[in-house]
Amino acid sequence: MNWRTIQRQLGINADGIPGPKTAEAIAKILDLPQGNWNDIQTDLGLDADGIPGDKTLHAVAEALTLESPSRHWPTQAEVRSGKSIFGQPGTHLVTIRVPYPLKLSWDTGTSVEKITCHEQVADAITSIFQQTKDAYGIDRISALGLDLYGGCYSNRAIVGGKSLSMHAFGIAIDLDPDHNGLNTHAPKARFSSPEYDTFWKIVESEGGISLGRERDYDWMHFQFATLS
Repeated sequence: MNWRTIQRQLGINADGIPGPKTAEAIAKILDLPQGNWNDIQTDLGLDADGIPGDKTLHAVAEALTLESPSRHWPTQAEVRSGKSIFGQPGTHLVTIRVPYPLKLSWDTGTSVEKITCHEQVADAITSIFQQTKDAYGIDRISALGLDLYGGCYSNRAIVGGKSLSMHAFGIAIDLDPDHNGLNTHAPKARFSSPEYDTFWKIVESEGGISLGRERDYDWMHFQFATLS
């Protein structure tokens, strides 16, 4: 759970910064006369220091009955250190069967039903694709490009840099890269459309991080490592 997710649920600008507008929206939901963090924290049974930190974040999420991710993943820095639960790049990989065929984005005449990923994220990825199938159905998935597979495990650096990509650990998925390029921003990025909100909520329910939703770039990509 993060402030962007809460802000989206509140129907306000999701910039990830818990400022006065966020406080006002939360206070309205909690039926408080004033929209300030001290009052909100007091109402939630927290020490009132006026700073919306992690304790406030989780208390607000619980009060608003928002679901927290089923898993909490390491940061990118922790992953790249090789000392996280994911270990060294290219290790602990498994092959999983996905609930619906994925067309290779570079060869749409070819489909795959199995992908290689890290064993720690296998269940989360399988769940995401199953929930997507249940929510949209195969025809809608195809129409939205949610079956255009751009890859998962690839032991490489990030594009244009030297740091290891999360793909090197098998903990990132790319979908429909042709319409959601690295430097394609909302609203041009296909996956930034409201039609994909349900999909992104499914991803986030498993603790997945969308670079598009968080930073408005690389909308094709979601990963199981936090950005900070």
